[in-house]
Amino acid sequence: MAKNLQVDETIFVPVSKLKANILAPSSFVERHVLEVVARKVRIDVEDNTTELIASSFCHRNIGILIFSIGDLKTETTLLDPLAKSVLQFCRLLVPDHSLKSFKVRSISEVEEIWRCAHGSISHVILIGHGSKASLRFACDGPVTTGALFDKLACVETSPKNFISLCCETGYKAFGGAASAYDLCGLFIGPFHSVHGATASQFAQTFLTFHLLEGETARVAFKHARAAVAGSASFRLWKDKHLISGPK
Repeated sequence: MAKNLQVDETIFVPVSKLKANILAPSSFVERHVLEVVARKVRIDVEDNTTELIASSFCHRNIGILIFSIGDLKTETTLLDPLAKSVLQFCRLLVPDHSLKSFKVRSISEVEEIWRCAHGSISHVILIGHGSKASLRFACDGPVTTGALFDKLACVETSPKNFISLCCETGYKAFGGAASAYDLCGLFIGPFHSVHGATASQFAQTFLTFHLLEGETARVAFKHARAAVAGSASFRLWKDKHLISGPK
């Protein structure tokens, strides 16, 4: 959620939260702040009209980056379908220029993409095979939290929300450790193994509550866990602390 918004700032506003009947290809419209009134901001809509909207619904930046981490074994039957389902949903949620998706098989590819894309990203979705302390890359084998996030931390960037659909990455050794990095605003990941269909539905449900409905990440996380069958094992970490999910 955007805090301390200022006049003339550019923000992203969910169409569903506007009174005006705006026809938009995605779920967000880009607008300018005309006035700040307590916890609300006035924005321009259509036909020279304005509206007041709660700043909690607004975002300074909306950008989703999907990393599908290939293993050469289960890509065609699991990872590719999972990545495609999440990608197509995100295309309905945000404009195409706010969405990037890459299949990677090495940590060097992740590093190169990150250097080019990090500035426009607010959310990172990780798809692949995980364990309690690592992600499996086809070219590099198991890559630990430190090995991955040290590469990402080489670039100074704003905090991102990480959503991992990789099994067991909700453990403290991976998710908790990742959340300690300044670039990680929060980390969400499954505590146990998770079925691909459940993982896809959880990601879509969380993003719907968080971005479309304007809920905080913590509230959206709880709603997603409650709404999706089999997703109760997901955990939310922030600043090395387990915020929500099974202990």
